[in-house]
Amino acid sequence: MKRYVWIVALLMLATPVGAEEDMETVQLEAPIVIKSNETFDGSGKRFVSCDQAAFQMEGTGALLENVTIEQCGQAEVPAIEVTGLGHQLIDVSVQGAGIKVANSYGVRLVRPLIVGNGRAEGISLFDSEACVVIGAIIRHARDGIYVENGSMHQMTRPLVTDSRYGIHLMFPKDVVISSPNLHGNGAGAMIMGTERVRIENGQIHDQTGATATGIMLFEALETTVRANAIFGNRVGLYAEKSDWTLIYDNGINGNDIGLRFKRANEMTMEGNDLTGNRYPVLSFESAHNDVKGNDWGGQTLDVTGDGLSDLPFRSDPYLYLLADTYEALELLYGSPGLTVLEHVLRSPDDVVLTDVGPRVETKHATWNGSVGAVVMSSLMILLWGFGRKRL
Repeated sequence: MKRYVWIVALLMLATPVGAEEDMETVQLEAPIVIKSNETFDGSGKRFVSCDQAAFQMEGTGALLENVTIEQCGQAEVPAIEVTGLGHQLIDVSVQGAGIKVANSYGVRLVRPLIVGNGRAEGISLFDSEACVVIGAIIRHARDGIYVENGSMHQMTRPLVTDSRYGIHLMFPKDVVISSPNLHGNGAGAMIMGTERVRIENGQIHDQTGATATGIMLFEALETTVRANAIFGNRVGLYAEKSDWTLIYDNGINGNDIGLRFKRANEMTMEGNDLTGNRYPVLSFESAHNDVKGNDWGGQTLDVTGDGLSDLPFRSDPYLYLLADTYEALELLYGSPGLTVLEHVLRSPDDVVLTDVGPRVETKHATWNGSVGAVVMSSLMILLWGFGRKRL
C-alpha cells in the first residue's frame, strides 16, 4: 500500500496542478508545414484546428514532438498528415480525426495518444512501407489503427478501446503486431487479404456488439497467432477462406465460441488452451489441418506417457447447434442422455475438426525432503505416542 501512495505522490509532483489550463492555445488558420530535417517541439501549447490539418510533414527526416492538438467536433480531416521518408512523431496527442500516413517509408510514431470522434481512424497507414507504431493509446475511433496496402509494418503495445475494429488490416504484407491490448471494440483485430501477419503476446478480450470477435481472419494467408490471451468474446478467433494459418500457445478461454472456421484449410494448431468456452470450436468445410496437443477440456487417456491423449478430440457441433436453437437444452450439457445422443447423431465430417492427440494435463508429486528429516519426524511421533500412554 505504501508503494502505491508513493507512486501517486510522485505523479502529483511530476504533473503540476493546472498545467493543462496554463498551456497556451494556438488557433490555426492553416496547417503548420514541417519539411525535411526540421524539428518542431510543441511543448506548452495547445493547437486548435477545425477545417484543415494542424500539421503536415513532408520530405525526409522531420521530427514532431510534444504536440497537443484539439479539433472541432465535426472535423473530418486528419489532425496530422504525413508523407515522405523517415519522419518521427513522438509524444503527440490528438483529440479529433487522428493521424494519417500516406505514401511514406520508415515513419515512426512513438507514444501517440488519440481520442477519436468515432468517425475517423485513430492512425491510418496508406500505401506505406516499414512504419513503426510504439505504445499507441487510442479510443473512440472508427478503427484504432487502419492499414491499407504496404508492407513490413511493426506495431508494439497498441492499446485500443471503444472502436469498431481495434486494428484493421486491408491487404498489407509482413506485418508484426506485438503485445496488443484490444478490448471493448466490435472486433479486436480484423485481418483481410493479408500475407504473413503475426499477432503475438496480446490481450484481446471483452469485445462488444453483434460481432464481438477477438480476431477475424478473412482471405488471410500464412497468419501466425501466438501466445495471446483471447477471452470474454462472442467468438475468440474466426477464420474464413484463410489458409496456412499457424495458431499455437494461445489461451482462448471464456468465449461463447472459442474458434470458428469456415473454408479454412491447411492450418496448424498446437499447444493451445481452449478450456472454459461455451463451445470450443465450430468448423465448416475446412480440411487438411494439422491439429494436435491442444487442451480442449474433454476426456483424455495417455497410455504411452508422452503427454498426449490416445483418445482424439472430435469437435462435433451438433449439440451446440441444437442448444443454440433451443437454449433450454444447454442446461442438460453433460447428462447421460445428451452424451449418448452426441455419439449417435454425429455431424458430417465437413463440419468437424479433430485433434489427433489432445494435450493431457499431468500432475506429479515431488519429494523435497531428506531421509534424516523423515527419521527425526518418526522419532518425535513415537515419543509423543509413548508419552501419552504413560499419562
